[in-house]
Amino acid sequence: MTHTRLRVAAAAGLVAPLLVLALAACNPMDALQKVHSEEFADRSAAQKGWVGVAMPEWIPAGATGIKNTATDDETNAVIAVEGGELEGCSEMDRRGLPFDSRYGSLGEPLPTTVFACGPYEVVRTDAGWLGWFSATEKGQTPDDA
Repeated sequence: MTHTRLRVAAAAGLVAPLLVLALAACNPMDALQKVHSEEFADRSAAQKGWVGVAMPEWIPAGATGIKNTATDDETNAVIAVEGGELEGCSEMDRRGLPFDSRYGSLGEPLPTTVFACGPYEVVRTDAGWLGWFSATEKGQTPDDA
């Protein structure tokens, strides 16, 4: 094999895995971190395109700018929505925190109370709501919590 062919083969060997990562997710880091992320304009779009588990019922009817990041095994999720009002949720002591801070932190001091919305913990943000699910048992997802 000539030196040119060796260089082309080596370059292809380096580029191919990166291309696979880029095609696997909108954000190549998601594939490396074993998470998936989706973004939806509103609740209707989210209902049609939600990935992995059922779309959380707590997402307000009037919500827009819905963003979801979850582990590939669905044992952790963090969801940010803009606007809308929560329905059917009750106040409780906070048990955990979002596993990922890409949609903003909860600030200081951390809230001691949250809204319990099914298996999700939800807090009000300046823009709307931030909710998260964290498995309490190995392999648990929101669908079976």
